[in-house]
Amino acid sequence: MTIAAVKSIFIGVGGSLILAVFCSTFIAMDKILFILPVFIAFNGAMTGYRLVEVLKTRIMNIPLFSFVLGVGTGALTFVAVNFALNFVGPFMGNTVFLNIYDLFIYMAVSGITSYLGAKLAVRYFNL
Repeated sequence: MTIAAVKSIFIGVGGSLILAVFCSTFIAMDKILFILPVFIAFNGAMTGYRLVEVLKTRIMNIPLFSFVLGVGTGALTFVAVNFALNFVGPFMGNTVFLNIYDLFIYMAVSGITSYLGAKLAVRYFNL
């Protein structure tokens, strides 16, 4: 069960980062940070859906587990984006930093949409 959960988390984080890198080719970095919660929301829903798709009936409390997994995905996305901004930003001349409010927004958005994605998967698979 833990391997499937870790895979779901990395799918969510990786998807958010891929979308952000793709959009950075034609949108400024400060604008990407403004729309990043939309990317996180989509990938949070994918995280919850993927979790239920793989584990189906092996999860005791699907809503709680998917919400916690989504919160973890939001936190890891915050860490990855913050690391990328601090590592690559000085070379590109960007001085954009994330703060604690961004962390809470990422965690809340990802947690709620992961819950909703898991709820959609439960309905789809008739669990």
